[in-house]
Amino acid sequence: MQIHQIIFFTLLFAVICYAALSGGGPEKITAAGMACATVATLAFTHLRAEPHGAYWETEIGVALTDVALFLLIVTIALISTRFWPIPMACMMACGLLGHLTKLLGPDVLPRAYFIAVAFWSYPELVLLLVATRRHTQRRARYGTDPDWLWQLPRRYGKGWSTEALNPARESAYATPDIPPAAD
Repeated sequence: MQIHQIIFFTLLFAVICYAALSGGGPEKITAAGMACATVATLAFTHLRAEPHGAYWETEIGVALTDVALFLLIVTIALISTRFWPIPMACMMACGLLGHLTKLLGPDVLPRAYFIAVAFWSYPELVLLLVATRRHTQRRARYGTDPDWLWQLPRRYGKGWSTEALNPARESAYATPDIPPAAD
């Protein structure tokens, strides 16, 4: 096992565990999807009966796995209250373009093809880590953090502030009422 694989699998395990334990619905679904996609990618690349090994020609199984994960993230972006799935979908689209380059230019070196496809996994994991952390901060600050669009109150779409939506909890910036000092 190479050093970049050790780093990736350690980071993957840590981020998936953190998202599974502390994340909201979108973070947990994304973590599960990334774990399944990693297992499928390993299965497709290591079970190939090719004399040269993986990434010598277009990896159809890996490409289909990446498309499935991309569609999952796009769906999460469309129905969740989070912003982070949008840049993550863009990163995944860049990885999908790596598959397209090998399809259009079969003379691309296997190592370059692998890097074009696998590079984006690192910033995706960092983005999921930051997204999970931000979710825990919002939940601690406001007491709630709706995961899906249908969980938002109707007032939210009309421009109400977070404090107005959560009146039971005082704003962090509000000053308490202090009675005037007796003279």
